[in-house]
Amino acid sequence: MRPPLLLSILFFSSQLFAQQVADQTFKLEGVSEHFYAFAEGDTIQLQIQELVGKKIRSIEFSPYPESNLIFRAYELDSALTKTILIPKTGVYLLRFHETGLNKKVIRFIIQRSAGNSETTRFDTQVNWDVQTNPAFRIGKKSMQTGKKTEMVSLGGQATVSASKFYLKKPVNAYQFTLPPNTRQWAYRIAVGQAMQEARQQDAQKLKQAFQGGAAKILGVQPQTALAAFALGMAIDLSTSKAGEDVDYAIVDWDNWQHFSKGEDYTAFMNQSGISVDAQRRYAPLEGTFFFALKSDNWVDDITVNIDIEAVVETPLFETLMYLEPKKP
Repeated sequence: MRPPLLLSILFFSSQLFAQQVADQTFKLEGVSEHFYAFAEGDTIQLQIQELVGKKIRSIEFSPYPESNLIFRAYELDSALTKTILIPKTGVYLLRFHETGLNKKVIRFIIQRSAGNSETTRFDTQVNWDVQTNPAFRIGKKSMQTGKKTEMVSLGGQATVSASKFYLKKPVNAYQFTLPPNTRQWAYRIAVGQAMQEARQQDAQKLKQAFQGGAAKILGVQPQTALAAFALGMAIDLSTSKAGEDVDYAIVDWDNWQHFSKGEDYTAFMNQSGISVDAQRRYAPLEGTFFFALKSDNWVDDITVNIDIEAVVETPLFETLMYLEPKKP
């Protein structure tokens, strides 16, 4: 036998995951019938309360249209709580029966705990005239039940040649592909050692933000300051125009071709003469793009480092089971 404390914990856990099926208050006159769908193995918690009047003649719970009763109570006065185990998947009828002239107001609550993981998502509503067409079939469909948010880190570097007194073209590009389901993203672009310095400064800012509790509302634990910034945290990332610099633009393939030839181009974002820059982006969100880079150095090549943090929201799906009428 389980200890009383363990029994209490198990009961509390089952209630915690129970699905509310119905909570109805109505005036009882004669016969009142209520239809619901349940799956095999379900545990049903039925609570009935008489709010006005005296004694309900009878209460019945049975599969429909079959007549074999699962539960029946007579002459109910005040309240009743009943736990019912569903023997097979189908339509079930809760019937209240009263004769007499006394006014009665009834409230009933039904809660359902699924018997297994497959039937956790089960539609308990009967959305057709079951009395006219009692035959049914079990259907299944996929439905979105939530989203999983995670961070995807991208990044790398590209070398931009100096012009060597017009002997070389001082342009290059860094190609990146945003992962599917990107909601927003942020990047940091820096020349040479400025990237490492910016990372160190921003790491300290993130630590201070954590200490102040600012990251609690994000829902995802960011590992870097750039990730926190991508998620929407109000953190002032380091930027600079001091030291070696670069011009850059975020472009698609066609516009990278125009950029590399010195022609007019269209960009999602462009900046000139930066040593360190950081931005949060809400577009583009899908596809392959380029950081088009240009240097004004005559002699020395420059190394451009790029960090990217993408906020990815992956939809989560589960199988919903339901009952529907069979076509004649």
